[in-house]
Formats: sequence, C-alpha cells, structure tokens
Amino acid sequence: MQSVLGEISKLRRGSPIIIDYHNSNRYRLVVQESNGTKTAYYFSTPIYSRRTRKMIDVKFQSNGDAIFSTGSNTNITVSRNVLIENAEGSCYIELSQNCNLISSQKVRCGSMVLIPTTNGVAFKCALKTNEKATFTIEVGQPFLNVRANDRCFALMKERFRPFVVFSCIGTVDTSGDVIAPAKIEYQKLTDRRYRIAIFSTSPLAQSVLFEANLYENKLFQDTTVESMNPSTNNAFGSVGFIGNSSAYGEQWLYTRLDYSRIPEIMDKRIQKAVLHMPKLNQSKVEFSAYKASARFCSFGSNWNNKIPGETPVSDSSSQNGYQSLDFTSLLIDGRTKTITKSEGLILKPKVKGSGFSVIATGDSYLAPQIMEINFR
Repeated sequence: MQSVLGEISKLRRGSPIIIDYHNSNRYRLVVQESNGTKTAYYFSTPIYSRRTRKMIDVKFQSNGDAIFSTGSNTNITVSRNVLIENAEGSCYIELSQNCNLISSQKVRCGSMVLIPTTNGVAFKCALKTNEKATFTIEVGQPFLNVRANDRCFALMKERFRPFVVFSCIGTVDTSGDVIAPAKIEYQKLTDRRYRIAIFSTSPLAQSVLFEANLYENKLFQDTTVESMNPSTNNAFGSVGFIGNSSAYGEQWLYTRLDYSRIPEIMDKRIQKAVLHMPKLNQSKVEFSAYKASARFCSFGSNWNNKIPGETPVSDSSSQNGYQSLDFTSLLIDGRTKTITKSEGLILKPKVKGSGFSVIATGDSYLAPQIMEINFR
C-alpha cells in the first residue's frame, strides 16, 4: 500500500473523496457521498498514528543522516540496521550492507529492497537457487515467548499478543507476482537475539518477500487452514494461498470481525458492506464465502478441527488489485438494517481444484484489507 487515500481512490474508481473529519476511529476514513449517505473505509490495521492521531504516510524519508519512516505505533530507522521501536520496546534487524534511499517507497541495501508498511518494513530479497536470506535480530526485552510455524515468527508480549511479527508473504517471480510460498526458520542465539532465515519454495524464484512489524490489534481475527498440514494454525500469517496448491493442498480462510473496533457504526442503517482483500498474484481463481456455523478460535483452528460452513453468503470478484466480497447479508439485520453480530466467514475456492489466489490476510501491514460500509 503506497497511501491510504490512494487505495480508497482505486476502490472508488475515480469518484471524488470528500472526507468527513468527524471521525475518531484509528482504523477508518469516512467519505461523504453526493446522495446524502456516507461510506466508511475500515482498514484491517490502524491508519492513524496512536501518538499524533494524524493519518500515517506510508513512506520513507531522509534527514541526511538516516532514513526513517513513521508507522501507526512505531518509528523505523534504517542505517546499517533496521530499528523498529515504540514505547513497548525495540527490535534491531542487522543488515550486511549500507542502504540508500531510492524513492519514498524503496530503500536499496545491496540485493535487497526495503518497502514501508503501516507499522514496520517489508523486505524483498533477491536470491540465487537454494540460497537463504539470513538476518540476526535483537529485541530490547529478554525471554519473550516464541510462537512460530514455517511461515511466521512472532515474539510474544502476552499469551495472545505479539510484540513483533516476522511474516512471509511469498516467493516472487520476475513480473512481481507471488507464485509460491516462502518459508522461515529461526534459531535462538541468546535470550534477546535470534537468527531467522527466509527461503523460496520454487525454482522460478526471483526473490522472497516478507514483512516485519511491531504488533497492532487488528480489525479482523483470522487464520488459514489447509489439508496438507492439517494440524497447522496460522493466526499471525499475513498471506493466504486460498484454493488448491502443491504446497498446502486445499486452503481456506476463516475470518471474524472484531466488533469492539467499530462501536460508532453499530447503530447506523447499513446500505452495503464489502470486504476488499488485496490480491498478490494474477490468478483468476475466485472464492465462495459461507457463514461460519459456530465460533472459531483464530489461535487454535486447523484443518482437523475446522468449523463447518453454514449458509452461502456470496462469491468474490477481482477488481482493482483486490478480491472483493459483498457480505451485506451477513453483516446486517434484514429488519432493522443495523449491524448484527455473527461468527464470521469461511472463504473457500469457488471451483475445487482450480488453482489458488494469493491474498493478504487481516494480519498484513504491507497490504491491509479494507472493509467498505455505506450507511445513513
């Protein structure tokens, strides 16, 4: 995501953006429509600074001595290290080469490119065959618990709340498409230092892409589940390969809205609600969404214990770099037209065996999901 307004402009297809400044929710921007309604664009991670309450600029800047960026709740400084810090602590990511500011969206460090996210930084590392991108990281607080799988590494501040998360986005080809998963390994060196390695799962790899962010609470609580790794949970993973792939078999996404993040809209009359999920490959695979039949746990769900779907909600469509899903029928009460709470959605491939679509989940800071709600 290059800017908040840029993403909203893409979704609005050129319609004017008249901002309603009577908004105190860090996750949303509200637009006044010509027909008297309003449209709220809720991002899956905050788009306003916790400290200043101003909208974040997702970009790098330079003051001559250092390259820096400011996230929703973090300061990022790039030199021979990447320092990500806030009031809760710090994380150093050691680099092997000096870095140069190329543009507001790109810092080059040898064969590696850094990209700003909403609360950290993404790394795009060019790799040779069988090569790994290896980093040593150091956090300010010792003895943090680790929660990890082969695509995500999190150092936990509390039982269910990370301090910092390193999440693989995928293997990228020469056209910039995510064509396969990337994987992560870690080794504990001391009580504050760890070595992580990111590597490709495809011989067609040009580079691997992953992101490192200090944690912010999300608008959606979600996880992927998959048939080839039936006991794997992916609560903090920032990407889904929804559909059928050689790496994961059949993969679904379970997602549930955190209603405590949207109190100001709970009593409004809703006209329409659409979930926009950033699409990271060129696949034409679409999803079907189903209402979850019971409450699922984003930290404990896997293929073996997955909750079944209930009634169909809608099918997705691809547009403007997003997989978009109309879920008005799930979100609103048919009689009052106000929001009614549900146990969430299950996204499955529309056609079994048709391939996969790579989407950003609710945990992505590089490409946040957006919930669009038109209301009176």
